[in-house]
Amino acid sequence: MKRVLMLGMVAALSLGSAQQTKTVNLLWSGAITGPTSDVGGPYGAGVEDYCKYANEQKLIPGFTINCTVRDDQYQNPITQRIFEEALDRAKPAIYLGYGTGAMLQLKPLIQEVKMPTIPASAHIGLIEPPNNTYIFLPVSSYSEQIVALMEYINRELKKNARIALVVNPSPFGRAVVDHAKRAAQRLGQTIVAVQEVGANNLDNTALLRNLDSQNVEFILHQNVAGPVANILKDAKRLGLDKKIRQMGAVYTGGSDLIRLAGDAAEGYLWASSYYTLDENAPGITLQKQLAQKYGRSTDILNSTNYTAGMLAAAIAVEAMKRAAQRFNGRIDNETVYQAIIGMNGPNAFKPGFAVSTKSGIEIDFTKSEQTGAEGLRVLEAKGGKFVPITEPFTSALFRQVRNP
Repeated sequence: MKRVLMLGMVAALSLGSAQQTKTVNLLWSGAITGPTSDVGGPYGAGVEDYCKYANEQKLIPGFTINCTVRDDQYQNPITQRIFEEALDRAKPAIYLGYGTGAMLQLKPLIQEVKMPTIPASAHIGLIEPPNNTYIFLPVSSYSEQIVALMEYINRELKKNARIALVVNPSPFGRAVVDHAKRAAQRLGQTIVAVQEVGANNLDNTALLRNLDSQNVEFILHQNVAGPVANILKDAKRLGLDKKIRQMGAVYTGGSDLIRLAGDAAEGYLWASSYYTLDENAPGITLQKQLAQKYGRSTDILNSTNYTAGMLAAAIAVEAMKRAAQRFNGRIDNETVYQAIIGMNGPNAFKPGFAVSTKSGIEIDFTKSEQTGAEGLRVLEAKGGKFVPITEPFTSALFRQVRNP
């Protein structure tokens, strides 16, 4: 099933003027259905709702945003086709991508057509050479999140820990493995096993007993919430929840995990760059307002993935707005790219969705620094919600092991 939502298709006449409002195109494609749709559904809703808001508030004066949201079902060929069709029909000024595999496949083409791109995927390889000029990660990479958790284990929980990596069977899941292995060597930790687990892991008894037999003390997840929730529930059923501590990167946690795992999520540690719904941040306040205004469900409202989609759209809209201001009303791939790499220092962008380690700065891009909100926190599931247990920080160790 293919879903297409078009926002702002009809250009409006500005009041008091015969001049017609111009249209600028923005494209998002991702897994609204299929594997990882528990991330893609809320993420796409966040993109859609922020675009509606931007048009209603006329955030880009003189322009209406034609925001196209497409379901690629987490299938790389569909993603490729959607992107190529957009280039042929109504070339977007900026592309909001999604899955790791699809983004790695599109990377050379993105470079060729010079398309500024903000993906949902936080695979560090997307901003490593070659073909990395036009891709920007909104928040810290998966690898930095996992390495930061390993640092946290070493500092706060256990020296020389025995760790298992349990990852999604995809480029998304495997993105963290090499960096985690390098970090373990530096920290004196042992990566006992790397296991791939997908959405059909309805009984994880054999997996957990095998890891327990190898004296695994910590499981680090790079996955989405569904498979992690199943493992947490099975660990509790087997009495291993107190013996093996579990934690994971950004798409494993949040309210989605608590909804799916219930009290089995208690004590789970989560690395995330985003504010929670309980915090008084401008982006979170806007998220609550828009979810109510556009009739989103409680599950969508509470999802960090909804926050993530809004942040990606907010960066895109701000870049287009700045491009129009700086280049005399010209919004295209080149001017949007220049606007993105100018988002730094006193010109940093502060939409209030993600934490920062720098006072007054949230999204901070340059030509060579292609990660926006570099800060992350470790949060713990306590009493049915995730609570920050660290201040925002960046992983010093990740910067040492980023490149071999």
